[in-house]
Amino acid sequence: QTGITFITGGKWTTYREMAEDVVDKVILSSGLEAKAGPCVTDKLPLRGGVGYNRNIPIQLVQEFGVSYEIAQHLARTYGMYAFEVCQMAKPTGKNWPKCGQVLIEGYPYLDCEVEFACKHEMVCTVKDMITLRMRLAFLDSSAADAAIPKVADLMAGALGWTGREKNKQIKEAKDLIATFGGPVPNNVMNSVHNVRDLFQSFDVDKSGFIDFGELKLCMKFLGFPFLSDEDALEAFKEIDTNSDGKICVEDFIKWWNHPKNEELRLKVDLQDKYGFSTDKLGKGAENSGAAFG
Repeated sequence: QTGITFITGGKWTTYREMAEDVVDKVILSSGLEAKAGPCVTDKLPLRGGVGYNRNIPIQLVQEFGVSYEIAQHLARTYGMYAFEVCQMAKPTGKNWPKCGQVLIEGYPYLDCEVEFACKHEMVCTVKDMITLRMRLAFLDSSAADAAIPKVADLMAGALGWTGREKNKQIKEAKDLIATFGGPVPNNVMNSVHNVRDLFQSFDVDKSGFIDFGELKLCMKFLGFPFLSDEDALEAFKEIDTNSDGKICVEDFIKWWNHPKNEELRLKVDLQDKYGFSTDKLGKGAENSGAAFG
């Protein structure tokens, strides 16, 4: 009756599909077919998408001397703008990687990403930087807390903050981090009943996929940390059957239940910790129904 079309719900990974649905509906309900065609959002690349290809991480390694893990992170986060981020990166003073000073050890975030966000992405607060621009607060609140002073220093230099403003930003960010329960919220595992639940618990940004950092977090939290980043990357590549830098739930479950991963030991450990049994998980191909429900 009002002539207004409303759409609610959804998430970051489906917003373009939702836009397509509502635009097409408005065109049809308003009789605009003669003036407007169907929605074209699926043909418009996101910012940084023009010219992007799967070899971008390799090009970043070759051109700037960053590590492959960092190159993957930058390519996934910024697309073609990863080259601009790398141009702002400072030398490490090491033989390898040659470029890209990390914000906090153990994670692929670089100091120069803070400066880039200030100059090109309108970030204005430290708490915005460590939560929404980087996912460090959700991945590891302790690491995020440790990084806050450094982030504040970088932002103060980029935005011209006074000492008083910087201290205010640090306090606000630390107050926010204090509300986080750690890498995984304390009550998350109470709702874990099968491998799908486990996957979703470590999909911290709710993208429907687990990335490299989230896989390392998952294994560390469960008591089976990778011995090195090289071992973690090898496992990640094995699970990531599409080689697109992300793991879907089906691939995660297949990997989890593979005999060479000592599935019985892992499942028994999960049963002891979180109260769900191997009967709920199933074995091999049989786990599909039990795990997915």
